[in-house]
Amino acid sequence: MASTLPSHNKIVFLISAFHSCIANSRRLENFMDALNDSSAVSLLNEIYNSTFDYGIFTIDLEGRVTTWNVGAERIIGFSQAEIIGQNHSVIFTPEDRRRDEPGQEMQIVQATGRAEDYRWHLRKDGSRFWADGVLTAVRDDSGRHTGYLKILRDITDRKQAESEVHRVANSDMLTGLANRYAFETHAIELIAIAARSGQSLGLHLIDLDRFKQVNDSLGHHAGDVVLQQAAQRMRKVLRDSDFIARLGGDEFVVLQPNMSSMQAGADLATRLIAVLTDTFVVDGREVSIGGSIGIAVCPDDACDLDQLMKKADLALYRAKADGKGRYHYFTEQLDRTAHARSREIVELRRAVQKKEFWVEYQPQVAFSNGQTVGLEALLRCSNPFFSSWPVEDVVNLAIEAGLMKNLSFWVLREACEQMRKWKDDGISDMKMCVNLCSQDLTDRATPDYIEALIAETRLQPGDLEIELTERQALDIEKHGLEVLHALRSRGMSIALDDFGTGYSALSHLRNLPVTAVKLDKSFLIGIPGDVQGCTVVRAVMDLSRALGLEVVAEGVETADQAAFLKEYDCTSLQGFLVSHPLRAEDMTTWLFDGGKTVH
Repeated sequence: MASTLPSHNKIVFLISAFHSCIANSRRLENFMDALNDSSAVSLLNEIYNSTFDYGIFTIDLEGRVTTWNVGAERIIGFSQAEIIGQNHSVIFTPEDRRRDEPGQEMQIVQATGRAEDYRWHLRKDGSRFWADGVLTAVRDDSGRHTGYLKILRDITDRKQAESEVHRVANSDMLTGLANRYAFETHAIELIAIAARSGQSLGLHLIDLDRFKQVNDSLGHHAGDVVLQQAAQRMRKVLRDSDFIARLGGDEFVVLQPNMSSMQAGADLATRLIAVLTDTFVVDGREVSIGGSIGIAVCPDDACDLDQLMKKADLALYRAKADGKGRYHYFTEQLDRTAHARSREIVELRRAVQKKEFWVEYQPQVAFSNGQTVGLEALLRCSNPFFSSWPVEDVVNLAIEAGLMKNLSFWVLREACEQMRKWKDDGISDMKMCVNLCSQDLTDRATPDYIEALIAETRLQPGDLEIELTERQALDIEKHGLEVLHALRSRGMSIALDDFGTGYSALSHLRNLPVTAVKLDKSFLIGIPGDVQGCTVVRAVMDLSRALGLEVVAEGVETADQAAFLKEYDCTSLQGFLVSHPLRAEDMTTWLFDGGKTVH
């Protein structure tokens, strides 16, 4: 890209800013700001070719590496030929990938302009190194966001040396955790980062419940053992980037940087309370304590450590006053929101355990002969707590709580067993359509599980069609293509549901091994009276035919819509015009009555 030569003063500033990063990581900000100036492009090329101490690379909007400097090759081990085109998540640890830390960093940049990185990373050989760095947006001359620029450095040696020198001064000798001095030093740094970047920092002030009784009844040695065990338990449920310290006595504190939501803070507090509630064993005797937690958030509640501690202490007081063994946020609204979400997840877990769900079926009818060619299995919830919830919201909560895999496999089994019953009753020549979630379709065990279920229920692979929503497609393209190809190779068909609601619908058709698309019902609004809408629907069907794909139109409610779709060779339709979703027994009656045909 052409650019004007930077002025002498700007070159001096850029070089000075870059080299001073070595001594002071906060100077990275100035350097990154300068790089966003298009006049510095030529200098950036020089830096790429000569900088060995810093890894500098760019990624596109999907996270794929597009450039890679010699410093990145030296530090991380991948050559340009090996890394270009790979997703940059390959340098993140498995635990950070599971939490989608790479994606969250990019989201933070989109929202705030930059994300600061201070974590373990992986080298090509699998070894870990500690790095700090900055991710910023890359924009073209018109200001359009085209990718990201990452600068990081390996600070492992420095960190290990500093850790050894400061270990005694900064450690609590009893538990091995950081002490109050180390906490205050670290907290001030994280608060400054949070205040500057807008990223939330959660401060969890933790007090052990009933600890005084342990000291009084069993002695101080027993109390010390409990403190040591409590420290070990809490440390195990934290991320690498979280920070825990013992302030003194039975009081601990956890710093949770990059807290993505109030629910993330609530989830961590819940885990901490759970490990403190489990029974402790001291010299062969069982001891029960527990813990209460007060949470304050920077920058929402305060950007000063003293104020943040005071507000966390007020929240802790409230948690103890409410009966101990619980957490509270300082801010009333955040507290209500977090507790409400926690209660919703608890209720959903209870519903899953009790199997308070049922399956309804909605038919798909072929335009060619008016016969039922498929049935979509649809999840429904009977738990009273969710009686007013749209089923889509229940599904979204299940995904958030990590419960969707259990639910979708339960629906799959129910649907296959019901399909077997219909075949035994003489109803055949139709397929069962079941929606699976991203977690299912990125699990390599899924094809074997489904194949075993098909064999158990004496079905054929062609009897089953797996549906995935377009919103899930991006994640599946990255991590689940192997699973989808395995399902196709075993004879199952695959449909892309809600087609047209995402931003990359056409790329999904190119990249995923789908056999059908389900046109989202939103496309049928105003059809056939809406000329523009008709043009879009015709284009989708023309494209699908060219790719050899079937088209199922969802949400068809009127005869005029059906006539329009039939005229343009839509394969089949699904919607209230044919039938509402029905329970298995009602769908059996519907099928034996011949169903409804489309003329």
